[in-house]
Amino acid sequence: MISGRDKWRGEMTKLAKFIFVGCSTFVLQSGLYFMFTRWLLEGLSHTLVYVLTLLYIMAFNYSLNRAWTFREQGSARGSVRRYAAVSVTASAICALLFWVGHDLLRIYDLLVVVAVNLIIPFYTFLAHRVYTFHGEPDQAIKRFVRSVPHSV
Repeated sequence: MISGRDKWRGEMTKLAKFIFVGCSTFVLQSGLYFMFTRWLLEGLSHTLVYVLTLLYIMAFNYSLNRAWTFREQGSARGSVRRYAAVSVTASAICALLFWVGHDLLRIYDLLVVVAVNLIIPFYTFLAHRVYTFHGEPDQAIKRFVRSVPHSV
């Protein structure tokens, strides 16, 4: 039987790996965004280029999280489809936040990229932990919902 301390340690290890993967993804995404907007696709809308970089890094992020971060959770049948669903929602949130920050508020684009990438990991870690890479995502979501304190 796994003790509470061992379970907590395992979750913290997953979180640390997820943060490392996220940082690697951020470096890759930022590098691609900078390279595209400053050299290769400089005539295109920055928001469009941002969305294009999101598409490039999805495969990288999925592969690294599947092989390393959530490896011990088993095969997680259907995880590619669930990853795509989480990625689409996360990318939509990222694109919306980027558009608001850069196009509406006129904040320097690279600052917006950093800010968005500091916000979105909270959503993606939870979604990947209980949905994408879980062998029984429906059960995990039900347990999560039951564990959230409800106001009377």
